[in-house]
Amino acid sequence: MEDLPHHLILDILGRLPDSADVARFRAASRTLNAAARGVTSVALLCSLARYLRSRSPDTRSLVVPFKSLVASAVLGWGAVESVAIGVDASFADSFEDMEDDESGDDMYLMEVGFLAGWLPRVCEGLRALSISDFWVQSCWRRSDVLALVSSCCRSLCELELKNAWLSVDGLNPLPSLTSLTLEFIRLDDENLSKLCTCFSLLQVLNLRGVGGLKEPKIHLPDLRSCQWTVSNVPISLAIYAPRLVKLRLKCIKPRSLVLETPALSDFDLSIVQADDLQVKDLISLKSLKLDSPFLCNLITAFPSGKTVEKLTLNTEFNRDVQEMISLELLFKTFPNASSLTLGPGAWSRLWPSPGGWEDGAEMKSLQGIVACMVVSHIDVVQAFIASMMDKCTNLSDFTILVQQQHADSDLLSNLTKRCTADWPRLKWKFGVFKKATEAYGFTGGWDIVWQRQTFKGAR
Repeated sequence: MEDLPHHLILDILGRLPDSADVARFRAASRTLNAAARGVTSVALLCSLARYLRSRSPDTRSLVVPFKSLVASAVLGWGAVESVAIGVDASFADSFEDMEDDESGDDMYLMEVGFLAGWLPRVCEGLRALSISDFWVQSCWRRSDVLALVSSCCRSLCELELKNAWLSVDGLNPLPSLTSLTLEFIRLDDENLSKLCTCFSLLQVLNLRGVGGLKEPKIHLPDLRSCQWTVSNVPISLAIYAPRLVKLRLKCIKPRSLVLETPALSDFDLSIVQADDLQVKDLISLKSLKLDSPFLCNLITAFPSGKTVEKLTLNTEFNRDVQEMISLELLFKTFPNASSLTLGPGAWSRLWPSPGGWEDGAEMKSLQGIVACMVVSHIDVVQAFIASMMDKCTNLSDFTILVQQQHADSDLLSNLTKRCTADWPRLKWKFGVFKKATEAYGFTGGWDIVWQRQTFKGAR
């Protein structure tokens, strides 16, 4: 590695996820040490193994306290543009075994006293800061880290804070900040008014599992991308963002949901229901995903989707549910959709009633369908495909994903043969899906286990 050009060595060292590895390279040779001086990012994660060694009577004296390691690493690094510190993700599976550490603060990384010891000394060139705290020690201590950061880090562009209780007391305007991520946070700003006022030029906002909100309103004129997973049941939700392009919103049952986002192009909404849904005309909307146990009601309440080209629908899969999704309603609401993806619950709700689908229901713009099917009989699949083919006359691509528990080799083989024989002009894909390990929506997402390459049916 020493024989590589200086700029390549610097690039390799800059990509290492843990600065402890960079330190080892620096100690290995003068060449690597010289090159490492150009690395401007510090990243230190406390592993579960390190944490356990620091707690064991046999090894604790041999382990440098993590907070001391962070401070010395940051201050000894030289020019620093990015700092990322935290606990490893493996800690999340062991919290129950760490309750005895609640009274300690050796892993409380958003302690202002600890941060004040080094942050003001490197803040001038700092562009990005990420802190993932140790929830056992941070959840019951309110931190003033936002006040400290906003007062000294005047050039900060990206801020990420996880697993903490945050105060907004003393928060100052920080016009340089364009990206903010808060994850598993208890926030003392129930309406988000202080946050939006002081971070008014945000372009990216991610709020994942942020609690303490009552009637939150996001009012950010420059916001472009937003991911908001609401952890509790606020009275209302509102987003006023004239330049917002991408929105991923998950909420439960707010009394009202207000969206004034005219530039929105990509919208992913997962919601149980809202008594009052106010969505102003989305004249730029191209991609829409709706996930709800009451999908039919949500479609009814949704404004006209004439601009939507890519549509994804999902709802609960329940064989006993009688309410069906009207195909005519779907086609009238989204008449220009060229791509339709149906989750495991949505495809079954599109079954024709005993009287058949409405004669006038037709979607000539639709070119591709992806259907996740919970079936064990080929005849069921064929009937569904035939119904869709009858109403979608310009369809050219069809993907069928069968639930893993029903996807035996005979079923898939016979399904492939029948579909390609009955509808030879279509391009077919066949695959298997399973329930997502981390489902974003209430009705459950899905992961593709495998999928065959596209091919055209034999004529």
